[in-house]
Amino acid sequence: MLVAFPRHEGAKSYDPVKIHFADAYTFLADTFSPLVEYAITGELVSAAAERFEWIGNEAHFTMRKNLKTVDGHEIDAYDAEASFKRTFILGGNTHGNLKDMLCPDIKMNSLKDICPGLEVRDDGQTLVMKFKERKIFLFPMLTAIDFAIIPRKAINPETLAITDYRNTSGPYYVLKDSPDGKIELAANPYHFHYAKDIPQKATLVPTSHMDRMESLKFFSEKKVDHIITIDRVPVSSTIEYARKHEDAEIFRTYPIKVSFAIFTKKGLARFSRNERFRIGANIKWLFQRKYVDKEGYEDAEQIFPVLSEGVLGDAELANIRRERTNDTGIIDKELIAWNINITQLFEGEEDSIKRLFPNGKLENVGKIPGLINYAQENIIEPDLYLAWTDMGFQEDIGLLSYYNGVEFFYWGGQDKAEWLRRYMAIGEKKDRLKLLRELHYQTLMNAAVIPIAKSPYTAMVRKPWALDFSKLYGSNRLWRIHRR
Repeated sequence: MLVAFPRHEGAKSYDPVKIHFADAYTFLADTFSPLVEYAITGELVSAAAERFEWIGNEAHFTMRKNLKTVDGHEIDAYDAEASFKRTFILGGNTHGNLKDMLCPDIKMNSLKDICPGLEVRDDGQTLVMKFKERKIFLFPMLTAIDFAIIPRKAINPETLAITDYRNTSGPYYVLKDSPDGKIELAANPYHFHYAKDIPQKATLVPTSHMDRMESLKFFSEKKVDHIITIDRVPVSSTIEYARKHEDAEIFRTYPIKVSFAIFTKKGLARFSRNERFRIGANIKWLFQRKYVDKEGYEDAEQIFPVLSEGVLGDAELANIRRERTNDTGIIDKELIAWNINITQLFEGEEDSIKRLFPNGKLENVGKIPGLINYAQENIIEPDLYLAWTDMGFQEDIGLLSYYNGVEFFYWGGQDKAEWLRRYMAIGEKKDRLKLLRELHYQTLMNAAVIPIAKSPYTAMVRKPWALDFSKLYGSNRLWRIHRR
């Protein structure tokens, strides 16, 4: 199978502790497995751990006995322990700070160092995490691929770099690497997700960062067989193509792909709340000119999708509507905006942009504020950035941790790391969600984040392949593609 993939780097560029974009997450989710995962219907199910349970205040993970790499190396609890220690030492994982709960105030430098909250028992079959009290959100958090299990044979013990992408814990391994991103993957017959009707081999075909239609062009020319959920092809174009071509099968999630204008600390300081609302209204107007009549796109008022656990009530939304302006207007101030991954938003709108933002500068930048050192990289900090993301339906500590680190949400002077620690320390879910909804409300009320639009994630495959993906997530797992 040939898979359109929006990245031009070799396998060594992918690491679970350095996930900043969805393409990295997608690659790693096929090549490495976490202890637990979500089924397509949303339930937590076994992954590398065949059983997971609370025994008192200890979380026990019993590893699968027959989980092996393609070369036959067994994956056990010692591999899981090494993977978590590596994450704690290197830091930087973006989807949940587990170290503060398992070995706080301990400086770890080596995989040989002890983390008091981690222990391997039963001759390497069971990994135990020890807490002062049960962490109800722990199992959902561990579904994030940041916490994937890396066989310790594949880790350099000195540098902790991943040195072997052939012997992985995932359903696929790297058969042939390439620095330009044309990576060949092959299915691991020892993996629990292996089946004879999934793609046995998959070649990633790098696609253009500038031409968002290239994947669809490649599909029509039979240069690729699969367009993934995170591709840059507009949703409406994928839907229209599938409607006209009988050999194409399309998949759509619920409308969980939300586009935002997100103000940085600099932007919050330079622009008043009313100015931020006005900037948001301008951006929405530009979007609606292009997409209001296109299938798949809807207006967005909230950060979280309707029916999700962080959604706001009618009264809160009414308050925000009273404060918000929907009127467009010229923004004379100098403005720097980064366009992270929704390049289609402003294509063909140069004249309107110049009129609405006469002193504005729009830059296509492959970096995310909060995750870079501006001085070190000699980059001018933007006032806002434009990006889309999957906010999901369920409470997700991993996503909250990620957004905690990328200048998302309105903190109003409070320490955001302390907010997250306080949130994670709350045992009752209803109390945590109350805190989350208050953060959501303040973020929208203070115009720190302006929701622009929402749409489904779409994926397409050439028949006789069929897609068995979840409507709840924007994930794209190759092992969930089956031949009819």
